[in-house]
Amino acid sequence: MKKFLIFLVPVILLLAYCQKNIGGVTASEIDSGLKNLLQPGDSLEKIKSSLAKLDIGYHFDSDLGRFEASLKNKNDNCMVYILYDCAVIIYVYTDQEQRYRSHEVEVVYSGL
Repeated sequence: MKKFLIFLVPVILLLAYCQKNIGGVTASEIDSGLKNLLQPGDSLEKIKSSLAKLDIGYHFDSDLGRFEASLKNKNDNCMVYILYDCAVIIYVYTDQEQRYRSHEVEVVYSGL
């Protein structure tokens, strides 16, 4: 068990360190970019143009009232390592009138 923990702790620290590395673009840069471009109450068109300005591909889910988005350029994705891969997921939430309410930027990992 002790040997497993010796292996696991550095891997966790490495993942935490690389979490914000998205090939030159950081999750915090995307988050701050959306904060600068969007204000609560902005229209659906303003949301779409802001996502396009940041080169973010999106799909609007009208049932959930949110945009599900990711970076268009696959080279701007997280660093790929042997044991895991990661992706950046962006959610932009709207209210019932389809106006901007909030957003969320997540780094999601998959692997062994």
